[in-house]
Amino acid sequence: MKAVWLLFCLGLARGSIFRRHYLPQMERFAQRLDSVETPRENPQLVRHSIVYDPTPAASGIQQNLEEIRRVNADYYSPNQLYNKKHMNRKLSKPLQDFNEDLENYAEGEYYQIPQYADQERVFTVNKRLSRPTQAAISNDQDLEQFRLVKGVYYAIPRYGDEKQSFSLLKKNTERTETYGDVADWRGIKYAVGPNSKVLKKDIESIFYEAQKSMKHPSEETKEKYHEMYESVSAENIEDARLNATQLLNKYQYPVEEHVVRTDDGYFLTLFRISKQTEKDTTDEVVQKPVVLLMHSMLGSADDWLLMGPGQSLAYLLADQGYDVWLGNARGNRYTRHHVNHHAAKADFWRYSNDDIALHDLPAMIDYALKTTGQRKLFYVGYDLGTTAFFALASTRPEYNNKVAMMYALSPMAYMSHVRSPLVKMIAPDSPFYNNLKQYLKDGEFKPSKELVYTMGGEMLENEIGCKKIASNVNFVMSGMNVDNMDVKSIRVIMGHLPAGGSTRQVRQYGQAVATHEFRMYDYGSEVNQEVYGDRVPPVYDVTKIRTPVALYFSEHDWLAHPKDVLRLKEQLPNVTEYYQVPEEYFSHMDFLYSQKAPVVVYKNLINSINNNIHKN
Repeated sequence: MKAVWLLFCLGLARGSIFRRHYLPQMERFAQRLDSVETPRENPQLVRHSIVYDPTPAASGIQQNLEEIRRVNADYYSPNQLYNKKHMNRKLSKPLQDFNEDLENYAEGEYYQIPQYADQERVFTVNKRLSRPTQAAISNDQDLEQFRLVKGVYYAIPRYGDEKQSFSLLKKNTERTETYGDVADWRGIKYAVGPNSKVLKKDIESIFYEAQKSMKHPSEETKEKYHEMYESVSAENIEDARLNATQLLNKYQYPVEEHVVRTDDGYFLTLFRISKQTEKDTTDEVVQKPVVLLMHSMLGSADDWLLMGPGQSLAYLLADQGYDVWLGNARGNRYTRHHVNHHAAKADFWRYSNDDIALHDLPAMIDYALKTTGQRKLFYVGYDLGTTAFFALASTRPEYNNKVAMMYALSPMAYMSHVRSPLVKMIAPDSPFYNNLKQYLKDGEFKPSKELVYTMGGEMLENEIGCKKIASNVNFVMSGMNVDNMDVKSIRVIMGHLPAGGSTRQVRQYGQAVATHEFRMYDYGSEVNQEVYGDRVPPVYDVTKIRTPVALYFSEHDWLAHPKDVLRLKEQLPNVTEYYQVPEEYFSHMDFLYSQKAPVVVYKNLINSINNNIHKN
């Protein structure tokens, strides 16, 4: 009896027996603040308070305080901290001051607190903390009002370093988003933080054109494709781990490795493939010319080999007897050596596309011509390979005489209409730029999985149904069409891409999106004045290019929009071919990796080279 009486007294002292809405998790609030462990402040984190009232409004009962949760609202970072320790709690004003009546909810006190799957949750709360649930509505009129709020308005997110304001914007009902509401994607909410000023229309402008240009497979097709990829992932695919020399040896193509030093100290590796015998080059048989292939941004010489014999352009040209040279720009897996700088230091990576155009490309062209004893070569560029040539030929006219014909696959000079969300996000006029520029400092461009997921990876995953593919920065930057790529080929591609590149290269493409011009790298007005003698970077004058140029483009390319290619065509004085790939939803990466590329792209290109041999 004494024991029962003692327990009763203890319960009475704690107040739990007579408390109607007792919440055990609130017990720690009774502790002294100085007795609760306070985690060390992280300068990347900003602190704010969130108030939540779990009591149904229909009951008419307002608690003094049921729950106050102090959390750390993380700024976006590629290395997020998810461990949430117990923080100091403080009392706030009674909830009735905050939650006076239902009309306040309809008029503007609507706030959605983002919760992420990886974040530890201390309390169980509603998805939208400051909006009444349907169970909290007391009459039909209020219920209708609640539905109006839910269906017509959405909350404006705000960055965590700004004062929280409760406001609503009307949804844009003029256009229905066909492929999902991008503003509701977890990665985007994660990036902008709970308090971002980025509006829904800004987010839509980043992703809408990219979504529209993709072929949208059914859910059944996505699931099937994902299962096929997972099955292939378990296989040991040798080509995914072989380098260029090993790939060529495996398929019995003769290969030579050459190293050339640039005038600014970088060592570049070139691969030479030639099936010509010594008799072919010494007799009266006409020697086939040199063809130099230049790879993409974040790519390497491997770009031209990954689909194998009969599919990749390098093999097809070698089979025709051409003297094929595969170039490598500084910074990729084959070109990480310098006279003074080490690839582990930022100094090594302080280069832009201008340096590749004005130092790397001349060194490779001169070396190939000197080694083969020929006067001219045919140049095939893809992606970055086109950018570099247009920059070189417009500034150093002597190289117009060293190139017999230039073939531009997915030409990238003007980029006003680029569709790639990743490139658009890092443009200086992007609403995301201020948040992202801290991850684009001088160094190798190696974005984290979280960053890639936010800058287009989540959208790509929604479209193709495979998260592993959507975690590769090359696919996220360029887009893809699952109908055009074999799953085994994708495993090989992901084993070689990305091959390396600098953040300045990516930033320079972002600058082209913002300025609508083909310019040199923008260092900022003060440094520009020192480097260029002007506060604004000079424009590459493509009207000075005399080399015959063939432009190959597609309707749904994320990086080389047909409108930008047309502008380039109108500026170039000597365009001999203007070829649009006759294939619907032919993506940027399809120029190299589509199963259809040998028929719809390479056949026409090789025929053109054959026809131009005797003209030079």
